[in-house]
Amino acid sequence: MHQMLVEIQEYQTMRFNELAQNAKDDNFNKWDEDDTRRPKLTLKHLNKMRNRREMTRSEHADKIEDVQLQYGASQDTE
Repeated sequence: MHQMLVEIQEYQTMRFNELAQNAKDDNFNKWDEDDTRRPKLTLKHLNKMRNRREMTRSEHADKIEDVQLQYGASQDTE
């Protein structure tokens, strides 16, 4: 019984080592120039897109505020 458990544990360890991946050897998310499939979106990509959208909205609001100051009617006119 004990021998069987040791063999199962060794098999699982060997199997895990076969399946373990290094980030530098992982080519799953990489694509070639002739590959027409879309790459998978990761949380890193989604966060970068969200941050970019927030920056664009903030810059647009600042620009609108500046335009209103430049071209808005002054308060001194009667």
